[in-house]
Amino acid sequence: MKATQKKRELKDDSLFGLLSLYKANNTYFLLKESEEKNRIVVILTDNPGNWSNIPSDTYDNYRELRRLEIGTTKLSVKYISPVHLIQILGPMLGIKIPMDKVTVINEIRDKGLFIFETTLKYKSRVIQGINKIIALTPQKKYEILEKCIAEKQE
Repeated sequence: MKATQKKRELKDDSLFGLLSLYKANNTYFLLKESEEKNRIVVILTDNPGNWSNIPSDTYDNYRELRRLEIGTTKLSVKYISPVHLIQILGPMLGIKIPMDKVTVINEIRDKGLFIFETTLKYKSRVIQGINKIIALTPQKKYEILEKCIAEKQE
């Protein structure tokens, strides 16, 4: 009986079975805004412990946006790391904003942080983009992972 259970566990071809191989990967979001500086910041990490690596002098006066303000129940995505998102969606995270209006700080390798900063004029677009990423279906998540794997093999 134990042998059949092991076979079932090893041969889980369902979508969640395939995604379970990547269950260690997570992306956490932190959104901050500053009315006086007219800026909104999106910070991505794979480990919430990396929030301490955020340059405090730069973002001290920023107010953290709550989930209720963003319109979501969570601020994380399972099975996908920030590296996967950046690799597939690009440094703009798929958010349609003019390139000259965005500042990107990619310290994902050094400090574990990816910082995306723009003006408050694009706040609604940023929030929509983040909500879109958070609401990815398991199928879309797996497609992102497949693309990342395919790019590594080439």
